[in-house]
Amino acid sequence: MKPLEVTSGPDTMRRHDGRVDVCIVGCGAAGSVLAKELAEGGWSVVVLEAGGWLSTENDLRQDEVTMLGRFDWDDRRWLQGEELLELGHRRDGRGVGGGTLHFGGVALRLWPEDFERRSRDGVGEDWPVAYQELLPFYDRVEEELQLSGPLTMPWGPKRDPYPQGPHEQTARDLLIAGGMEERGIESVPTPLAILTTQHEGRSPCMNYGYCQWGCKSRAKTSMHVSYVPKAVRAGAEIRARARATRLETREDGRISEVVYVRDGAEHRQEADVVIVSAFCIETPRLLLHSASSRYPDGLANSSGTVGRYLMAHVADSHIATFDQPVQMWSTAPGTLLSQHHYGTQDGRSFAGGWSWMTASLFPGEFGKTLCRSRPGLWGEELLSYLRRYPKIAVLGTEGECLPYEGNRVELSDELDEFGVPRPKVTFDVGDNERAMREAIHREARAILEAAGAEEVLISEGNDHTMGGCRMGSDPGSSVVDPNLKAHDHPNLFVCDASVFVTSGGAQPSQTIMALASRLADHLLSGAAA
Repeated sequence: MKPLEVTSGPDTMRRHDGRVDVCIVGCGAAGSVLAKELAEGGWSVVVLEAGGWLSTENDLRQDEVTMLGRFDWDDRRWLQGEELLELGHRRDGRGVGGGTLHFGGVALRLWPEDFERRSRDGVGEDWPVAYQELLPFYDRVEEELQLSGPLTMPWGPKRDPYPQGPHEQTARDLLIAGGMEERGIESVPTPLAILTTQHEGRSPCMNYGYCQWGCKSRAKTSMHVSYVPKAVRAGAEIRARARATRLETREDGRISEVVYVRDGAEHRQEADVVIVSAFCIETPRLLLHSASSRYPDGLANSSGTVGRYLMAHVADSHIATFDQPVQMWSTAPGTLLSQHHYGTQDGRSFAGGWSWMTASLFPGEFGKTLCRSRPGLWGEELLSYLRRYPKIAVLGTEGECLPYEGNRVELSDELDEFGVPRPKVTFDVGDNERAMREAIHREARAILEAAGAEEVLISEGNDHTMGGCRMGSDPGSSVVDPNLKAHDHPNLFVCDASVFVTSGGAQPSQTIMALASRLADHLLSGAAA
């Protein structure tokens, strides 16, 4: 069976002239799911994607330097705050497939308690939807993705077995798992959106290790080899290199059209429904820039919360040197998982918790991360660490970040080449995250030393931006309602990680996709008419 992939689009794709049922801005984890499910449901669909098409055969290379910037959104953003938000490389994507082009494939659900942080712990906010409401959509997208994972998960809510078996664990995983066992911490192979058996013409994982630089074997279920080809086959049109710049409104508050730039010319796309799925920086940026005399503070912003309550996981790297080669670059980056410390637990001074995962750093990124762990590291001392690269393993974290109003996206005074103000992003962690970070560092050292590490260095960082257009039942404190419809505009929806109310301690991609599948069902049911 020949693998599904659309590598250029224009030659065979259906074209939609004039008004369509839905225009989706962004072809990443959310936009791709929406395009497929709405097109299969009979809707006319146009997706505007700022980046281009990438061919697995012709554009992806097993070369860290060659792939740097190929599908990253590296436009200048003005960053401020004591802990700057990490954006661009491996964090937000540009291209058909969005961030899934470079994600590591880690596929985890949020837990029920993540949706009830205010009720349980008195901090943050509760989601207006519960875990049980997302459960059938988690199941749906995980079957479509053919997730690989352990037979059972020792933590969190019970679930059915994963569609495919787990990835084999490496020397790195076995060492760190041994250290965890010494500490009484259970671990399992990480659930991944990376095949372990053939599926729809795609091969199982070849253990190239370049997952975050673009999967050459198509084993990683990025959107451009899974949902997007099926969306196109169902009649959706993906307009690549089409940069949305503003949304226009009618007097009744409905969005009349999406203005975008393509091939140097401005175009307009009319649609009955508009869905913005452009990432947590670009989605608020687009809404704020679409201000008018009727909406001077931007669209969907009567609450004043567009751009507010950004979150990013506490993503620290614990760099361990061993006395034997562990070759961390082989296989997928995160093949060992523990959620032993997930969620709020008794005896701790902070709310929430974190997931442990092994990580892979290729030489260039390893050097950068290493220098961040030891300011002033230079010369022969730096070279000595670089020579030890084959004997180094990295244990990473995804720690919960609470929503703070001051963490936000605003518009700066500088315009980009499309005439859109560049975003100004303010971010910092709070006391809750600082206390969590101290606990993480203590435990990470203990795990790695129990595993036999000779030395442990720590590089602090953040990852996975969420928030900025959070959902809620109160129009005075949220941007969209529980069905992701903007409180202020009857035909405008937002669907990406910007609608997250809390971050949990797990990668957001599965929840983004589950929300998108739920929204598609909602729209196809006619409930949003």
